[in-house]
Amino acid sequence: MRPWIRPALASLAFGGWWLLLTVCRDRWVMVTLAAALLLWEALPRGLRGRALLLAGIGCLLDLALAAAGLLRFVGVGALPLWMMVWWLSFACWWVWLLQAWRPSPRLLMLLGAIAAPPARYAAFKLQALQPGAAWWLLLPLLALLWALLLPQTLRLAGRAPMEDKAA
Repeated sequence: MRPWIRPALASLAFGGWWLLLTVCRDRWVMVTLAAALLLWEALPRGLRGRALLLAGIGCLLDLALAAAGLLRFVGVGALPLWMMVWWLSFACWWVWLLQAWRPSPRLLMLLGAIAAPPARYAAFKLQALQPGAAWWLLLPLLALLWALLLPQTLRLAGRAPMEDKAA
């Protein structure tokens, strides 16, 4: 199998997972939480703490955006459990992916700037989030935040081995 096939398939699967979490949100939150915890458990031990740290950073970012009034989560006042599940799932997939794929920081800046606004816009259209500011302000701000966040994940992900040698 070519080395890029597994990361590409995992990325497609994560896209489907994002859609499931965004559409189903609280209805299936316990099932998706159990699946996210299984993803975390499947990571090599050296990556588990890194995934939790990244998930925590992501949750704090969304909490800060909500506290600033830029985002509103539908049906809750703070960060809903389904969004925390999304961040844990993203973090597990991302630190695993960065073990097989080592993009440049510039490429990650571009990817963050291009991918984040449409993903959040889709979440708005799926009624999982509501914008708390005008589109002309919010979408560029999200692009900037993700352009700054994604390159930092390279240091966070490190070069842990894919196989857990301690087990």
